[in-house]
Amino acid sequence: MLSAAATCLNNQRQVWLPIGILNLVRIGDIWKDGQCVITPDYQIEKFKKLEINKGTRDFIKAGLPLNGEYLLPLHEHPWHSLQTQSYCLTVTLPHDKRIIIPCIELIRFYFGSSSKMLHILFTGQISPQNFYRDIQFDVLSGRLHLKLAAGISGMSAADIGRISLSHDAWHTARLIFDTCMAASVRREPIYPYTGFPFIGESDLVATGKWISYGTTPASTYVVYSLRSCSHPFPFKSLSYESTDNKKEGVKKNNQESHDQGSHDNTPLKNGTPAKSQTLTDTDPGKSRSSKGYWTKGNPRFPDLTNKPVWRERYDTVDAPAILFKTTPLDEEVSVGERVGNGKIRALDVVSEVSTEISANDASVPKFVRKGIKTAIDRSILLATDIKTTLITLPGYSHPVISLPHLVDEDGEINPISFYSDLNFSGDQRLRRGCFVEIMVEQMLRYRVFIVEAENTIGKIKVIDVQEFDLKQGMNELIESSP
Repeated sequence: MLSAAATCLNNQRQVWLPIGILNLVRIGDIWKDGQCVITPDYQIEKFKKLEINKGTRDFIKAGLPLNGEYLLPLHEHPWHSLQTQSYCLTVTLPHDKRIIIPCIELIRFYFGSSSKMLHILFTGQISPQNFYRDIQFDVLSGRLHLKLAAGISGMSAADIGRISLSHDAWHTARLIFDTCMAASVRREPIYPYTGFPFIGESDLVATGKWISYGTTPASTYVVYSLRSCSHPFPFKSLSYESTDNKKEGVKKNNQESHDQGSHDNTPLKNGTPAKSQTLTDTDPGKSRSSKGYWTKGNPRFPDLTNKPVWRERYDTVDAPAILFKTTPLDEEVSVGERVGNGKIRALDVVSEVSTEISANDASVPKFVRKGIKTAIDRSILLATDIKTTLITLPGYSHPVISLPHLVDEDGEINPISFYSDLNFSGDQRLRRGCFVEIMVEQMLRYRVFIVEAENTIGKIKVIDVQEFDLKQGMNELIESSP
């Protein structure tokens, strides 16, 4: 299939497709009857320690010559003959060789993680609000937390993380719409161009074809599809929050029906999945909730396989805290307004808030109720005058909290704070905990830190504590865990 005579160029035709499906349409794929039937490997190459910078990269048009010689000679590579004005990026290799990457492939690989992401990049000048509602980045630990904008898939969280922290990535993403708009204003064919979202070294894996430059054979590698890029992301860990498109769609639909004076009280039902779906060149309707379509593929970025990336799904009112292992156990504190540059920490004395509650109260999470029962049974408390009180820690608004992120000197997050749903593909969220005080006949007092199990088959932890101190409670949790 790499031979110029392998296909009949007279049968070439142009087809308009929504930009949102760019990730499904790779250069070199074989399609039949509207479906991709095979993705050939062609010539797979691994470029080790490839240097990407202003001195090694350049933009070209696919049909223009360089020093009198065509970089993509039609007698060896005729398939771009209808798109000679499209943009490519060249990267210089040793020994007078080079890589040529179509800019549309750079967009697909580095920004094609979701249709929504592509839609944002192609339809207007980007702003941070397009991607996230809130961002928190701790330079010391390298931890990034994003509240993704409405409709953004969590699959795009890492790409958005790179865009939000890297000037090079932001500039690269912005180029897409800017170049399209510039061509439109000039009334020229619209071909976007963009580059790598980083400057630096990377191991790059791609599939494509080696072609000649002038009289030198196999001196230019034309990339059809990028497979892997090792350049590190600008964070050590990433957590994100995202809205549920289906729930949001239902909520909006309900609101619209009420606004239109509808009094239909028919309960909502889950829709029956269609046996087949056909892509149409029309905009989706607001009355239908969005649906995810998952594509299979190998990890694009090896760096992310070694970094924790997870979706935060709090079952608590308050967001989790971050506790650093380097925080001193003893330090000087003082109350009052902070002045000067001294190292004494300001201390805000806050009245402790407590919630008196029964162990059988239905509003209390099940793991807390079970933990209270375990504590009472373990202490062999037979008295009938037992009062349990859930303690709300200073700085929190609810007694049931998400466990904090424990970060060590290397920026690594201790996995003890996470809950894994073994029945749901290993989906993770933060475990919950609650400090409880148990009093017997207004005399005996027990203080415990109740932590939900680490997974669906684990056991609830009931830890005796001296004080209602989160750091002490986490230390006790670590010591009591295998």
